[in-house]
Amino acid sequence: MNSEITTPILAWAVLAPGRTTMLTPWSILTATAGLIAFLIGFYTLIGRERKSPYIINSVFPVFLLCLFIAALSVVAALLSDAQQQLALQMSAGLLVITFLYSALIVFRITIRFVYFVDSISFRHLPGIRHLRRLWILLNPTPSYAHNPVNIPDALKEEIEEILGRISDGSWGNRKELDPQALAVAVEHQGQGNGLLAELARAFLKRDFTVQYLTASRHPIEFIGYLKRFLETAGDVWANSSSKIVVIDAFSPHFAFLDSIYAKKDRELKGLSITTVVAKETYAGMHSASSRAFKVFQKRVGHDHRNPTLVIYEDTYALTDLESPEQYRIFLRHVMPSERLWGAMFTVFIESTQPEADWRMLQAYASMKLDLRAGTARAVSNPAASVPNNEKNA
Repeated sequence: MNSEITTPILAWAVLAPGRTTMLTPWSILTATAGLIAFLIGFYTLIGRERKSPYIINSVFPVFLLCLFIAALSVVAALLSDAQQQLALQMSAGLLVITFLYSALIVFRITIRFVYFVDSISFRHLPGIRHLRRLWILLNPTPSYAHNPVNIPDALKEEIEEILGRISDGSWGNRKELDPQALAVAVEHQGQGNGLLAELARAFLKRDFTVQYLTASRHPIEFIGYLKRFLETAGDVWANSSSKIVVIDAFSPHFAFLDSIYAKKDRELKGLSITTVVAKETYAGMHSASSRAFKVFQKRVGHDHRNPTLVIYEDTYALTDLESPEQYRIFLRHVMPSERLWGAMFTVFIESTQPEADWRMLQAYASMKLDLRAGTARAVSNPAASVPNNEKNA
């Protein structure tokens, strides 16, 4: 049956189920096949041209629904007239729901590509987001986000001292850029634990905040190390935990259904750490960073924004599920944006990254540190008393 007359037939079947309709198994199958053909073309375009194959996972539930609808329509042909109409009406209703669900998926993917966020909201409708931006620009009262406190010179000097000590003075510093972003290359997981812990302590002891995102391991590994590091240095963990927000970008992508991760989630919560779970894709990580930012905003009792250490650990790991192109889009947005927002010291630490992508990463940073050569010194003082097996966790 022609698809131009199939759509009003489906609507009639749902709105007036008690009346005689022209529904047949073939009309349902034709409409279902049309939806599947559209989705195949749509997702082929996304996977091939937009280099975002991971989004294809969202089509599987739709395909399963379509198969169930098709099976129900075929079974209806074997039933009596009254039972057949009931089965076809059920199929038509499910098909309408599937069309609406598909439209929701297309809208969500559109938001991912247009705004690089992963959330479904009325504020993303055409025109509304632009009006919100105009309102912010015209509002003379500085908001929390737009009222940052500059990173003090003493903290910048301490960051440089930490990098110089760890790298034996071989780290790079671009004087053309204010020191607000650091690119770190490591050979293996855990190699940067000491560096990240020292940087975190430099912020926390000044009553500043730390935002830590990881895509290559469960966050309990570094947070556990940081807790031991601070306690060894004589700091009270309870005074620091409320100033730390963790973004778990590992579990949604690589944990699957292993029960150990649920157990580690509880352990992380037991450390009084606020955790934000990122949704799938780089856009999901970007949205999670925004949610973590709002956690700090709710906790402060003032309208100015204190400096924050923002750590992105092994975000390149998602290229096994998305693509290097999506990683570059993520990086090209995050580094310049956080520099403009101010009051943020951004650290990208990567392992197993191709040389071309490492060159692009360090080109966006104001500082770079390459620990892959194995010439860096061990982190001194507080970390020295941490057992070796914990340092390499």
